[in-house]
Amino acid sequence: MATVDFVYDYPYIGYSEKKKYGCQWSENKERINGCYTYPMIFNNTVPGCKHMKISIEIENTGYGSIYDIEWVFMVCDINRGWYDIETFILPETGLYTVDCDIDSLDIIRFTFVPSTNPGSSKTWDNWFEVERLVITETFDTLPLSTGEFHNGIYPNKYGIKKTACEVFVNIDGVLKKATDIMLNYDGALKSVPPVYSDHYVSESESGWLYCFIPNTDGKYRIREKQISGDHELRLYSVDFTKLYDGYFYDQSFELKAGAFYYIYVSHYYNAETSESYLQIYKED
Repeated sequence: MATVDFVYDYPYIGYSEKKKYGCQWSENKERINGCYTYPMIFNNTVPGCKHMKISIEIENTGYGSIYDIEWVFMVCDINRGWYDIETFILPETGLYTVDCDIDSLDIIRFTFVPSTNPGSSKTWDNWFEVERLVITETFDTLPLSTGEFHNGIYPNKYGIKKTACEVFVNIDGVLKKATDIMLNYDGALKSVPPVYSDHYVSESESGWLYCFIPNTDGKYRIREKQISGDHELRLYSVDFTKLYDGYFYDQSFELKAGAFYYIYVSHYYNAETSESYLQIYKED
């Protein structure tokens, strides 16, 4: 087990009161750069934010144009207050997209305002949509166990789909789960190829991080044995590059021996209590 500062795209971005790092309009207006504004506030402090992409639409509602003037994208760090992140000229369409890096701030809210007060006669309505949120969360990587499931125990010519299975043996009249199975391969006893697994249960949005290091090159199947609810899987390289577009439940990957891979398991925010097994094994 190791402690990892995991940098990743938070998967459940957007306006919502349920999402861990979703956002909502603040009920309290603030005076920033001489302007009164209602910021967007995150449901929880966004940890170590490294990148944000936000689409904005600003509509002129007063006298005199608020277009073609300088605006500022600002974020509020929980400990250090408001920061200017990007300055831009608002086009006459009122539409603009900020797509910028951020210096690992712990953000609680954000807003867009003119760089200086444009005058009391100039008013506006605004709409913001978060399209990308790259955050840093600290995880203790969890160990994967073997012996819970097995791979490769198939009746001869029986047509059974190859998948991980549980194996029980009768010991003194009591069924017990087998933790290691030895088979005779060409006159030598060898263990059945292991299935790496873990079990997790969650009540609300949360996450787990596993480090997986293959012993040999080859195609490995990473799957979720779902009991209830909705856990999602995502695969990353050691430098936190996502290796699959989006999430998956059951997918095969060509992996390299000795390489570090991170498997991130998340509880879909809108699901109820979720229970699943993670299973990883090398395919024939």
